[in-house]
Amino acid sequence: MDYINKSEEINVGHELIFSLINNVSDYHRFLPWCSDSKIISDTGDKMQAEIEISKNFINWKFSTENTYDLNKKITIKLIDGPFNHLDGYWEFKKIDNYNTTVDLYLEYKFDSRLIELSIKPIFSNIMSTILDSFISEAFKRKGLA
Repeated sequence: MDYINKSEEINVGHELIFSLINNVSDYHRFLPWCSDSKIISDTGDKMQAEIEISKNFINWKFSTENTYDLNKKITIKLIDGPFNHLDGYWEFKKIDNYNTTVDLYLEYKFDSRLIELSIKPIFSNIMSTILDSFISEAFKRKGLA
């Protein structure tokens, strides 16, 4: 099992960064590796979402069930994709009106050794920069970039 564990204190309010990360249908507009993203269903505190990743001539999709506590936490569970296991969360801790601590924890395991060999380097690269990508987009939307 592999995992990602990142934490960053950012100069963005918790509502803006939560909204940005929770709005899966916009991912393909600003995440360079995301070729498509959509919300399949949304019931108010739970959504099913699908993301298509395209990088280095390799494409794959996965879908998750995301449960959220508004402006505080998004819990992620795998529904379908090239993983045997994918589980984690985003957590947003308000410091004040202009600053937030964002935590990302994700554990994952690929379906097979062949899939792991082809996708893991790409997925690891994406996961190592994903928080920075969201922070950069939040700054753009806030007018700081």
